[in-house]
Amino acid sequence: MTKRIKIGDIIQILTSKGGSYAQVTHKHSRYGHLLRVFDGFRADRPNNLAEVVASPVLFSAFFPVQKAVGEGLVANVGNSSVSAANSGFPTFRTSTRDREGRRGPWWLWNGETEVMLTRGLSDEDKKYPVRGIISAPLLIERIEKGYRAETHDL
Repeated sequence: MTKRIKIGDIIQILTSKGGSYAQVTHKHSRYGHLLRVFDGFRADRPNNLAEVVASPVLFSAFFPVQKAVGEGLVANVGNSSVSAANSGFPTFRTSTRDREGRRGPWWLWNGETEVMLTRGLSDEDKKYPVRGIISAPLLIERIEKGYRAETHDL
């Protein structure tokens, strides 16, 4: 049986470019575990996990970590305290598309409440992660391509 995922767990994600690491920083009642995916690839598993979690965050995403570990898609390699920079729940953005594929209106969500914007996204708003749960193939694709929220399809 797979060990239950906890806040602070460090997840190893193997990609075609090397090992990538993420940390479980939150668990939301509806969206599940929130991963902070760290920038960079490593050829070998690092001995110092504190060094890993001090790395810059590439992106944040909800991901079914427990299931992915159980299926062997990713590995839980340890636990480390969540840094102050990553301890706050991030603001997410979301929108709908009309029949012509145009986006809008935009909504900002803090994990509890949503606020509809009466304007377009500011440059700062574009840095917020897009709300939703991603799959293992999409997680790996985003890591390999150096995905950033501000470059997400607007």
